[in-house]
Amino acid sequence: MLSEKIHRLLFKMNKSLLVSLSFLLLILAGACLLTLPISHTNGQWHPFIDALFTATSASCVTGLAIWDTGKDLSIFGQLVLILLIQVGGLGIMTVTTLCTIGLGKKINLGERLLISESLNQNGPSGILKMTVNIIKYTFIIEGFFGTLLSFYFYDEMGPRAFYLGYWHAISAFCNAGFDLLGDYTSLVNYQQDYFINFCIMALIILGGIGFTVIDDVHHQKSWKKYSLHTKIVLIVNTLLIFSGTIGLWCLEHNNPLTLGQLPTDSQWLTSLFQSVSARTAGFNTISLADLTGPSLFLLIIIMYIGASPTSTGGGIKTTTFAVLICSTLAQLRNKQEVVLFRRRIDDSTIAKANSIFILTTLWLAISFFLLLALDTGNSSFQFILFELFSAFGTVGLGIGITSEWNVWCKLILIATMYIGRVGILTFGLSFFNRKLDKIRYPAENIIIG
Repeated sequence: MLSEKIHRLLFKMNKSLLVSLSFLLLILAGACLLTLPISHTNGQWHPFIDALFTATSASCVTGLAIWDTGKDLSIFGQLVLILLIQVGGLGIMTVTTLCTIGLGKKINLGERLLISESLNQNGPSGILKMTVNIIKYTFIIEGFFGTLLSFYFYDEMGPRAFYLGYWHAISAFCNAGFDLLGDYTSLVNYQQDYFINFCIMALIILGGIGFTVIDDVHHQKSWKKYSLHTKIVLIVNTLLIFSGTIGLWCLEHNNPLTLGQLPTDSQWLTSLFQSVSARTAGFNTISLADLTGPSLFLLIIIMYIGASPTSTGGGIKTTTFAVLICSTLAQLRNKQEVVLFRRRIDDSTIAKANSIFILTTLWLAISFFLLLALDTGNSSFQFILFELFSAFGTVGLGIGITSEWNVWCKLILIATMYIGRVGILTFGLSFFNRKLDKIRYPAENIIIG
């Protein structure tokens, strides 16, 4: 009887609110575990605010760190972290569905609607099959690249290579950006290692394009048969990666503190890696604090756009960016409809993209103002902006000022990481009940622009 009442209550509740609450519960559980002495190599209790920040960064697959993951966290703490990354990357509802199916229980309509909401789908049709495929693709991709990394690390690290290989494969595929290499170096020591660079980049890209795209490419095998969503994602991802690579090389190839001292081929490799990682992953092979101002701004733009829907990444999403650009061009050309690949973009989709853009801009503007006002360390204007966009895009690229910030600044970044992972529209809708308008009022024109 109790379970039936709970099911009825969940069915009636705002689905966006439930999705938001599921991530919040995961974060709080992780924070409680990370405060424990067993989670740290020094065996001491740690401040809850630092544990909350780290748990949020892991659950929201961001990667911003105030602890040296490889040195400060014990094996237990590292396992808690990677579990938060895995569950946060897949989504609570996806993991819960897997467990329910594994126990042989049926998924009712309310649960299907909740899963579809968490995966940003329009309805419950085919949602269980999609959920199973998500789990399947995740384990296959992480297992394959984890094995490659493990054997590659073996000569250098011995048996510990298997732990590091699979740990970093999960972190990279979930676009988290956490590493166990110590001293906040990320992958700087492997800057010119083609194998490590391409393995991590492949994991980041596969985790960032979205599970629906992976499934579409796997089954259709032909560009003509791909859905419009898949085509947009693949095109925008390719353009962003290559434009980011070329832009970084042009801006940094003469900078002796970043690319200037590297051979030409390594300069291009590093530029490519940083362009891919900036999408939402957070690994770096160069010192970000030594980048020029234009390079930091370029990375901010890439982080703002972020990954694709139903992926493990954040940002406003590639499809949102594409719809905004195409609708603007259509307006400039005085076109009544937005058409891509002989398919019309629905007006509701355009309205949704505009809402995401406006809400995101407002949140970032307010957060940036508050960070400027509350930062007692007087950090650089551009460094604060970079950290904020890194948090919203769930990227995790950091200049190194986060650990120095006070509690209020950390709370702002925690909220920003949370909203970036849940989705600002989902977060906003969790405060409102969706109701159909029963009254339609007469229209009247207003002057725009």
